[in-house]
Amino acid sequence: MKKMIPHTFGGRILDFRFPTSWQQLNQKQLRYVFLVITLFSPVKAKTYVFMRFTGIRVRKRVKGGWLCTFRLNWRKKLRFILQDWQIRSFLRQIDFISEPNAYPVRLDRIGGRYAIDAMLHGLSFEDYLCCENHYQGYLYSQDVSQLKALYGFLYKKKPGVRGSLKAAFSRIKEYELVSVFLWWGSIKLYFSSLFPHFFQPFQQRTDADQPELPDLMGAMNAQIRALTDGDVTKEKEVLQMDCWRALTELDAKAHDIQILKSKQNGHK
Repeated sequence: MKKMIPHTFGGRILDFRFPTSWQQLNQKQLRYVFLVITLFSPVKAKTYVFMRFTGIRVRKRVKGGWLCTFRLNWRKKLRFILQDWQIRSFLRQIDFISEPNAYPVRLDRIGGRYAIDAMLHGLSFEDYLCCENHYQGYLYSQDVSQLKALYGFLYKKKPGVRGSLKAAFSRIKEYELVSVFLWWGSIKLYFSSLFPHFFQPFQQRTDADQPELPDLMGAMNAQIRALTDGDVTKEKEVLQMDCWRALTELDAKAHDIQILKSKQNGHK
């Protein structure tokens, strides 16, 4: 897999096929994007992505733009001027890298461990709750250990392969942890569209000076009670349920409650 994107050249026109969404990026491109958005401001990050993906080299500043080169092959190199307005137009095509991603993508491998399914198919409801707790914990504490714990649930070693989680932590880079955080954030956006009745925005008090930490334990217990209907003997079964099945049931129950409340309000 290459970082550079396809191009065509004909009639003195150099044309590039830019990706238009996160899911169009291959693994090498994803890794580079996560790196630059971790290190640089959005505009600078997009500039680095543009140059790396196209292979265009900026040589020097000239009036109204930049002198650039592009190697078509080992024998032929193009020299041309990119105007400032052209660069701004190109950068707008990759605005998506500085926007929330509502379709989950992730790095396949980090720290010698391999990612689970990008959509979380096969993840137990218990592990899903743990992941959500660590994600929320990082949001409100900025404690990087929360992201490492999240990584531990989302990346697994292959059966028969030696290597502890502690050893994996020693190899993880900052941008890779950022990618884990963004993966879970994209999962939440994706699930919000699939399960709109269950995923309701958290209402923060308008007079709060600091972000208010949700009652994570209370929310988790409420979800478990909803799925067990209060029967504690079913708790283990519920926790081992695939998270997709659990969220589907919770969304249906939330929808039923909304309908009931709507009918009750209509009779007032």
